[in-house]
Amino acid sequence: MGPQLETVLLLLEAAFLGALIGLERERNNQPAGLRTHIILCLGSALIMVVSARVAGEGYDPGRIAAQVVSGIGFLGAGAILRMGASVRGITTAASIWTSAGIGLAVGARLHVEAAAATAILLVSLTVLKSVERRFIVRMRFRRLEIQVRQENEEVVQQIEDLLSKQRCNARSMEVRKHPETGVVHLQIEMSVPRDFDPGRLIESLTRQDFVVRADLR
Repeated sequence: MGPQLETVLLLLEAAFLGALIGLERERNNQPAGLRTHIILCLGSALIMVVSARVAGEGYDPGRIAAQVVSGIGFLGAGAILRMGASVRGITTAASIWTSAGIGLAVGARLHVEAAAATAILLVSLTVLKSVERRFIVRMRFRRLEIQVRQENEEVVQQIEDLLSKQRCNARSMEVRKHPETGVVHLQIEMSVPRDFDPGRLIESLTRQDFVVRADLR
């Protein structure tokens, strides 16, 4: 197998592993999805291959690859969104950083390590999320699902103010928009006090003009 063909296969492998991670993020409507993770993993692998190729010309391959790890922080920061008192996208930012490492591993021809890291990351993003919701969230947290006519900074802030009055703290927030109706679905994981009154919170939310429906699970 020639070096050019081997490089092409390495890049395809990196793109495939990045696509697996990106599909999971895309399915959860995250700001960095399929294409971002493919391009990121592909670029990291390419940089690692180039680093290895120029190593014999007096360049330090470790220094070139290390710039990926530090530079990827800018992309990760772009995936983190602050809405009022809530911060979203931290998990996606972490998956971006890990995808860069997977791409570097593919470029270094560490195929088993790259595949294992991808599998562990996917398990963490899918299976462990379900376990967390089933056991941990039910013990200490409640899940609030709200349908609103529009989602912006002011709407999110009003919702968080209502939660604060009930002494509830938003732990995380996921946002999905229906492509046809335009209705925005907010899913909020929140901590609640011992004397929490679900009916009072639902009533205060449904009184708002921008709220279509509110459910507590």
